[in-house]
Amino acid sequence: MAVNLSKNGSALMAAYKKVVDAKSDTDWALFTYEGKSNDIRLAETGGGGLEELVEELNSGKVMYAFCRVPDPNSGLPKYVLINWTGEGVKDSLKGMCANHLSAIANFLKVGSSRYHKRSHRGGRGARDHFD
Repeated sequence: MAVNLSKNGSALMAAYKKVVDAKSDTDWALFTYEGKSNDIRLAETGGGGLEELVEELNSGKVMYAFCRVPDPNSGLPKYVLINWTGEGVKDSLKGMCANHLSAIANFLKVGSSRYHKRSHRGGRGARDHFD
């Protein structure tokens, strides 16, 4: 089933625009599915960098994060799309949602800087797996 980005499209695009706006304090936006549907909704935004973002990742959900991070060499902003698949997500859902990543990247106008992250089994928190 195709992902639906139009239902909440204005909220998704508003969050995206905040992340890419250099004058904005918002440096990440987190998206997830609305209930058991294929509708993507905005879950959260923040300005505390990746450290803050990882605190919001849920081990029972598939989530997508769009982040602005400074390049350590130049200090210029880089944009990254993260596909998070929590350890508690059913295998059938993992496969279906993996196909949604390209549609989300196209919607958010993300180029080649993508990072796919799956949490590992073992009961550790998101921070332990992200570092």
